[in-house]
Amino acid sequence: MTKSRPLAPIAFSVSVLAGLCSAPSLADEETTLNLYLNGGQYWFSGDRLDGSPFEGYDLEDTTGGGAGLGYSVTDRWALEGVLDYFSAKVEDLDEKVEVYNYHMDLFYHFAGRFCGNFCWQPYVAFGAGEIRVDNNDSYDDAFDWHDRQTMVNLGLGVKYKLGPRWQARGDARLFQGVEHGGLDGFVSISIGYQWYEYPRIVRDFDGDGVFDDIDGCPQTPPGIPVHSNGCPGDSDYDGVPDYLDRCPSTPAGTAVNENGCTTPI
Repeated sequence: MTKSRPLAPIAFSVSVLAGLCSAPSLADEETTLNLYLNGGQYWFSGDRLDGSPFEGYDLEDTTGGGAGLGYSVTDRWALEGVLDYFSAKVEDLDEKVEVYNYHMDLFYHFAGRFCGNFCWQPYVAFGAGEIRVDNNDSYDDAFDWHDRQTMVNLGLGVKYKLGPRWQARGDARLFQGVEHGGLDGFVSISIGYQWYEYPRIVRDFDGDGVFDDIDGCPQTPPGIPVHSNGCPGDSDYDGVPDYLDRCPSTPAGTAVNENGCTTPI
């Protein structure tokens, strides 16, 4: 029996998360420790029981959840370890198995303003781990068995800041089996609690006096005056900042080149 791969629901969830807005948001603080509890829907590949006594059968898609513990190495990069648990029925058999999915992931958080609100924080994640399928026979231990397979994963999600230390999170993830193949999917929602130290670490990589989390132009050259949003002035509003504008008095609405002039000079 062959089960279709979970691309349709995962693709839909990914498109919803990706389509919220195109701009980035406020990243987690450096040295933040994050604890998450999650729950969601898991789709199993038809290959998931290959190599086990139930080879040739499929696992029914199910709901479940688990917990994750993460650490923000910088204000953009974070590591997170996750353990998820599912109880799944073997299709066409009166059998249930326990499924454990544990993995270590690397996160990249986007920073800035997202949907006009610093409370939103999108991210991408990728990692590796194992999925373990256990069958514990209540009548005869001789029929107990477990099967493990290496899994790599890729996903994206978005966090929403509920308060000073609380966050909600939506995550869509694809898991690819290494030894037996198969593509699984997991869409989840989570609630998280953060620990961080005071004073908070703040950065200003371009040295313009505006912290990176609110800097709309985080790569301004040294010594260039900027506004409160971290961006240099543009006196004639032609889209070319004054320090690069070789024609600083272009009439409003005039099309200009990269030098701020109507014709090359």
